[in-house]
Amino acid sequence: MNRRERRAMAKRARLDPRAVEYARSYKCPDCDSVSGEVTRDEHGVHHATILHDPTCPRLKGITT
Repeated sequence: MNRRERRAMAKRARLDPRAVEYARSYKCPDCDSVSGEVTRDEHGVHHATILHDPTCPRLKGITT
């Protein structure tokens, strides 16, 4: 593996700061949700974990 490949791998592994900030600022309108971990998969798509209250209707799929 050469230097260019190592740098490209490191760049792909980094999280986009805008995606992280968006996930941290997300608030569920139905409960006191907390944003959890933000990850990036092998295709470059960011995934955010939002931790809802157990009684949240969004968590139960009642609202969209």
